[in-house]
Amino acid sequence: MKDYSKYFKGPSLKDARSRGRTEVQHLDDAFEIPADMVGIGKGQTYYIQTYGCQANERDTETLSGILEMMGYTHTDEVKQADVVLLNTCAIRENAEEKVFGKIGYLKNIKKTRPNLIFGVCGCMAQEEVVVNKILEKFPQVDLIFGTHNIHRLPVLLKQAMLEKELVLEVWSKEGDVIENLPSHRANNYKAWVNIMYGCNKFCTYCIVPYTRGKERSRRMSDIIREVKQLIQNGGKEVILLGQNVNAYGKDLGMDDGFTDLLIAVAETGIERIRFYSSSPRDYSESTIQAMLDHPNIMPALHLPVQSGSNEVLRRMARGYTVEQYKEVFDRLKSKIPNITFTTDLIVGFPPET
Repeated sequence: MKDYSKYFKGPSLKDARSRGRTEVQHLDDAFEIPADMVGIGKGQTYYIQTYGCQANERDTETLSGILEMMGYTHTDEVKQADVVLLNTCAIRENAEEKVFGKIGYLKNIKKTRPNLIFGVCGCMAQEEVVVNKILEKFPQVDLIFGTHNIHRLPVLLKQAMLEKELVLEVWSKEGDVIENLPSHRANNYKAWVNIMYGCNKFCTYCIVPYTRGKERSRRMSDIIREVKQLIQNGGKEVILLGQNVNAYGKDLGMDDGFTDLLIAVAETGIERIRFYSSSPRDYSESTIQAMLDHPNIMPALHLPVQSGSNEVLRRMARGYTVEQYKEVFDRLKSKIPNITFTTDLIVGFPPET
């Protein structure tokens, strides 16, 4: 079997924390389609199944945009597709089991359609144990790539078409911010807009800092340009995405980056603005004021609490107490009485009884 060790390194807390010292580039020309892959998908179809969070849904829109630039058209029938991608989630074990079940199901399809290109991408692909399991048990997989190199899909597809061995490219180095990627939006009126990638919090239950890397903010000018383009295309609502949107701009040296961005997006005139997800430990008064001052910022907030026990929150490394969470909640409710809240809870956190 081909030695894939040089392509992949598994999660390491020490290495993940030290990545904060590496430089992240903002690239406007990193994505390109090789000349011999332009139009390669004409007359062929693709199928993508998405698991997990809004970030994965947004990644699928990018994957779709790339494939359609190459000539492929979308199909809802996996049995008819010429390219099949599973965009995976690593947060819950149940989601991983569903992916392995789907990989097994596709084995028979691959037997009847040997030219089918079958790929696994997303957060599961960043886990060494998952990649090893695929290598050992699922020879029907042609392509594995991670969260940091989506822009290389045309090159990886070319390799998968030419090589008889599985193509594996998973970067444990930090991903750069790629700005010239295409997109096929799932909704004409409501759109996900990435404002940053990754997370620096390292909550003890969460794999995101390993699978998506450290916090990397997009430039504000690029975000505003994307929002204005959405408005021109008939968009009515944007949802600003980040694992912790409150941290936006810190890596760019901005003091109050998220509030500044929120105001700038509101001033584009887009009808509705929402954002996911916020951390209780980073919420600022200026963000609350921005929500009050701009009626197109919806009075709605996703604020994960995770637990009502200070001891469990400490073991989770959440960085706040129950009392501090309630204080943030009360401040928001007193200033924005009509605000609606959603949250996340973990029940039975080890060794919770």
